[in-house]
Order: sequence, then C-alpha cells, then structure tokens
Amino acid sequence: MPVPMHTTRARQRGFNQSRWLADQLGKRVKLPVLTAECSQQLPSQRTLNRKERAKNLVGAFHINGPLPSHLTIIDDVVTTGATCQALAEAALRAGAKRVDIWAVARTPLVHN
Repeated sequence: MPVPMHTTRARQRGFNQSRWLADQLGKRVKLPVLTAECSQQLPSQRTLNRKERAKNLVGAFHINGPLPSHLTIIDDVVTTGATCQALAEAALRAGAKRVDIWAVARTPLVHN
C-alpha cells in the first residue's frame, strides 16, 4: 500500500512517487497493490516539526477494509515517520494485524 496523496496535491505534483514504487514492487513480487485515501487537504509537512506533523495527520487517512493480516506501506522518503504512523494506525483499524513500513530514503534526523 503506497502512502496516498490528497487528489488536489496529486494533480499539482502530477506524480505520486510512493504509488509508482508500490506498483513496481507489486509487479515484481506478484502481489496486489492496495489503496488508501487521504481525505484531508493538509498543509505541507516540510515546514512542521515532529509534534506538528503528527497533529497535522490526525484523521487524514481512510482505508476500506478488510485488509490482509500483514500489510506493507511503501513510502518514498521518511522524515519523522508521522505519515507512515498515521497510515499504519488506519490500516490496523481496517483489520490489518501487522504493518511493515518500507521506504527508499530517510532524511537526516534533526532534533525538533
């Protein structure tokens, strides 16, 4: 499952890197790529600290279940982990029992 973008942001960017990564991985390992919805148009996470990022994402993701018991979230870059944490919590509410997070890159940690 890739980290979703709100439809407005997806149109602005024209490309969801996490979706592309998940699609490529799904093809190679022959597993379905499930989807979630970002139902809130959120301010950019770039300028927010760890606490603000977590608050910004409350209730942002919705998943129509049921989900498989083991789910992997695919993200392009992890900074604080707040986005993946919020999506993982939504996945657990939708029926997943275990959620792994795979990311291509991690930004350096800055204490904020």
